[in-house]
Amino acid sequence: MYSEQFLDKVRSFGVLGYSCEKIIDLVEPDNIVQFRVDFHTETSEVFRAYRKGRTTGEYNADKELFDQSVKGHNLTANNILNERKQKNKINELINCYFGL
Repeated sequence: MYSEQFLDKVRSFGVLGYSCEKIIDLVEPDNIVQFRVDFHTETSEVFRAYRKGRTTGEYNADKELFDQSVKGHNLTANNILNERKQKNKINELINCYFGL
């Protein structure tokens, strides 16, 4: 249904953590209503592309903080990384127990 080029754009915007509405403004899907449905449907290719992008963006940020913390002995980066790790654990538990 969606071209690989379209899904690449969705993935890229996922890296940046853009909302569904921002993505709609930028990629202008043919069927906005269907795009919204696909964006929120776990089995859709749009959802998977966005999630992969979002996860990649989080990994890149965490990796950069880790590198700054370990290699650069940057205490601020270390504190931010630890806060992100704690937040991720809490969010995973909320998702596990409440599906949010």
